[in-house]
Amino acid sequence: MAYAAVTSLKGTLHLHFLQSQPRLPLMYKPKMVSLHRNLSFLQESREKSEMDYDDAGVMKDVEAEIRDAAFEAEERIEMELTNIYLEAKGWAKRVACLLRLHEIFIQAVKQTDYLKKKLINIQSEKQLAKGPSQSERMRQRGLLHGSTSSQPDLEHENNITVNKLSKNASIKFDSTMVGCNEEFKTIMDQLTRQSAKKLQVVSIVGMGGIGKTTLARKVYEDSSITLHFDKRAWVTVSHEYNLLQMLQCLVGCVSASSDKQSSNDTSELAASLRKHLMGQRYLIVMDDIWSKEAWDSVQRCFPDDNKGSHILLTSRYKEVVEYAGNSTINMSFLDVNESWNLFCNVFGQTKFVSVFEQISRKIVEKCNGLPLAIIVIASLLSKTEAAVEKWNNVAENVSRYVISDSNDACSRILYLSYNQLPHHLKACFLYFGVFPEDCEIHVKKLVRLWAAEGFLRAEDHRNMEEVAMKCLQDLVDRSLVFVSKQSYNGKMKTIRIHDLLRDLCLREARYENLVNEVDDKNHPVYKKKISCRWMGRTSVFTLHPSAECFYRSHSIHHPHVDYLGSVESLYSSFKLLRVVDIESMPSCEHGVIYALANLIHLRYLSLRSIMYSHCPTYFHLELFEHWNMQSFIVHGALDSFDAYGIWKMPLLRNFCIQRIDSLGSLSVVHRNLESISWLNSKLCTKDLFTMIPNLKKLGVCDRYDEKNQDCFYSFEHLEQLEELSIRGWYFNHIPCSDISWATSFLPNLKKLKFFLTSLAWNDMRLIGLLPNLEVLKLKHAIVKEDKIWETSEEGFRKLKRLVIEYEWLEHWSAESDHFPLLECLEICECKYLREIPSGFANITTLALIQLNRCSDSVLDSAKSIQEEQNSNYGNAFHVRSEMGVDKYRFVSSLKL
Repeated sequence: MAYAAVTSLKGTLHLHFLQSQPRLPLMYKPKMVSLHRNLSFLQESREKSEMDYDDAGVMKDVEAEIRDAAFEAEERIEMELTNIYLEAKGWAKRVACLLRLHEIFIQAVKQTDYLKKKLINIQSEKQLAKGPSQSERMRQRGLLHGSTSSQPDLEHENNITVNKLSKNASIKFDSTMVGCNEEFKTIMDQLTRQSAKKLQVVSIVGMGGIGKTTLARKVYEDSSITLHFDKRAWVTVSHEYNLLQMLQCLVGCVSASSDKQSSNDTSELAASLRKHLMGQRYLIVMDDIWSKEAWDSVQRCFPDDNKGSHILLTSRYKEVVEYAGNSTINMSFLDVNESWNLFCNVFGQTKFVSVFEQISRKIVEKCNGLPLAIIVIASLLSKTEAAVEKWNNVAENVSRYVISDSNDACSRILYLSYNQLPHHLKACFLYFGVFPEDCEIHVKKLVRLWAAEGFLRAEDHRNMEEVAMKCLQDLVDRSLVFVSKQSYNGKMKTIRIHDLLRDLCLREARYENLVNEVDDKNHPVYKKKISCRWMGRTSVFTLHPSAECFYRSHSIHHPHVDYLGSVESLYSSFKLLRVVDIESMPSCEHGVIYALANLIHLRYLSLRSIMYSHCPTYFHLELFEHWNMQSFIVHGALDSFDAYGIWKMPLLRNFCIQRIDSLGSLSVVHRNLESISWLNSKLCTKDLFTMIPNLKKLGVCDRYDEKNQDCFYSFEHLEQLEELSIRGWYFNHIPCSDISWATSFLPNLKKLKFFLTSLAWNDMRLIGLLPNLEVLKLKHAIVKEDKIWETSEEGFRKLKRLVIEYEWLEHWSAESDHFPLLECLEICECKYLREIPSGFANITTLALIQLNRCSDSVLDSAKSIQEEQNSNYGNAFHVRSEMGVDKYRFVSSLKL
């Protein structure tokens, strides 16, 4: 975590001291600039480093020294800043704090100078030890030390555990693959399709241990493949590929002679390989490929003679397989039945005594469909005494048994993905340890948390949330986290991480002194002071304000928090907090949390009260000037006095309150603010919007007794606005005079939602004129008396998703050119609607019709549209239907 620690300290220095108008001008700036320069060197050296963990504990030790030095310096600096801003009353005390701060800089410069020299020496020694050919090796990115074989490698993927299985169990497993039937059929069809003549690349991608090699091997050894191809070759590439060994291996597979195979000349081997493949229909399997460079090094050896040849790749990296070709098979986890069948297959029996079957199924369920985990645990149980207590012990500690030792074969597969991560992604990955098991994590929240924590490096022309999204996409592409839900346009909404990988995160993060899960007052962390940056908990627990273990914590994540003593004394132990993320907490003294004023380093605040009622809970927050605040999310309302404090937060990007009734006046333009909700409509004025010119997302709400049509005219000052949500708007129409709907009014608006409003269907004529609108959601948005919607051809030119949730709609008239680019139509609770307009059969971009609790006739019309599209255009879009049936729900999914 050296990289994350150095990046965080650099960010702190820049935030407080190195801006054009620093918050705390220092007389001794040169020392601080020297420290910043040293940190830049350490940061860049980690970015460029290609030294592997196999290379020694020397590098690990230096990285630990860098991490500890950076974290300690940052904590001391932040503690002194707390003293200066909050506790140093009077000139003498303030000077004393500044002198201590200067001494911290001096010590930190000395320590980073020492570490810089040490790092340079290590790199120099390693350079000399590599000898004269080191530059060539570096250009080839580590071609030596690779493991390459001409047969499917039994030390990879599911077969990695063969040394743990009994002989009979391994034979049974190797002869039968469980699951992946659809994937197998798809690959076989692509490889043997007679119409395909050009050289094709087919790829299998998925996380380590999910069965990529097993699937590839089944394809490779299938009799129809043997008959279809003239030549076949298998090479296992590995994360440190060796070009010489790869070529020797491939030549050995396709050549009867061993002469060329024994050559050590890569050019000669490459020419020989190409010669043997020329004019042949061949299949090359490149198993476990990790980099574009590995593909580039051999792809020219594969001639394209229009014979129907294929390359089959397996990889954990989506980026690599997409680079090599565009036909990708994404491996999915096994379902419950497939998991049980695999368990029985490896264990060697299918019938169990009732109590042991119950325990076994519980164990299999905890493996979450990962074949590698199921094989390891089944092998273990096959050699474990049939005693209920012992089997229950395994059931309670599945993860510990599967990744019990970093030298264990199973652990190597999972740890390899982590160890190969670039330095800037490791902290991002380990951060998943703060979330509970089986947690569906909202992407929007995660990127805000990462931005607040400070371990992301700033990039030109990107804000920190954009940098975070880039890092998250990289982890998804590396098969370390998985997209759980997507929006209509394919953007990630929620993600998950497999429990085994989460346990790996926890293990590594604890080793790095980054995270701790807190249980109760008897938990060991209460007994001592520890350097614990992130605190997470999966259930209710009691915080003890006297516990000294929290004094260095930078973030706290908990679903529910209770506490002993006053709130003030509680948060006095958390002076360095950057992130407070508490799903629910009891209202104390009417929700007064004055202690938040002491958290001057706070960057992310998310609070929810457990006092539920029809009216929002009012949080009375005595807001200090939180200069560092980026995201302020309170599920309750602020009183008018407290709401003024947000204008003292110059870095604020996201401001979400259940209801905002007063904000005061602004004297300075806030260019960082991008998201506000829920704003009372009376606050939507030209004066406000001109002071927040970069606002991209806005939520507006009204009270029953308020009607402020002027706010709609004020929207024209939000030229950057992309999302607008309006809730509780009780006008009977949208004001339209003097508004240039098709040109200057909200020119960048892409997403519009009306909820609990009383609009008319006729108002949609104006909405449809918005030039860039892509998503329109109408949820109980239309007045009850308006039951007929007739659309017009002037509007909705770019609309891609339309959501209608409205009980009283009876008739809808529309043509295909009214929604020319529509991709997704969702209709919910329209129980009086008889049919979807037949013109939708001619919308060729349509991909999904989703029906929730609609009539049978609407479902029939959707099927008719589906059939007509397939007949006329060959489009096979989805129709999905959910219907309420008594207490239960019937779900059907139709696809042509």
